Amino acid sequence: MTAIDRSDEDASGDPGIDAALERVRTEPRAHWIAVLVVVPIGLVLARFHWFGLVVAGALVGFVSPTVRRGLAGALGFGVLVLVAFAVGLGESVWRVLEMTPAIYLTVASALGLPALGALFRGVV
Repeated sequence: MTAIDRSDEDASGDPGIDAALERVRTEPRAHWIAVLVVVPIGLVLARFHWFGLVVAGALVGFVSPTVRRGLAGALGFGVLVLVAFAVGLGESVWRVLEMTPAIYLTVASALGLPALGALFRGVV
């Protein structure tokens, strides 16, 4: 019997995933394309459930070259979510901002949950 050398394959058995991920993390154009793909996916997921914020942060962090840049991207995503939330409220945004205890939780969730998800980059 002969041994099969799988040293160039990752855990899923596909050698192209590591190369594609490395390309996304190192090449600026590929990185921006990946960000433009994962951000709308994250916005859709966050629209349906709060856990979508964590998943979106993980996606943004996953395509980032470092953990620090992943956290910065996740915070940027959180700001984008807050802007989308405010736009969705329309003219009633000022009444919502006056609900101080509830708005604190909204802002903390929009910024903190994607940052928590981005820490996944430190594991991968």
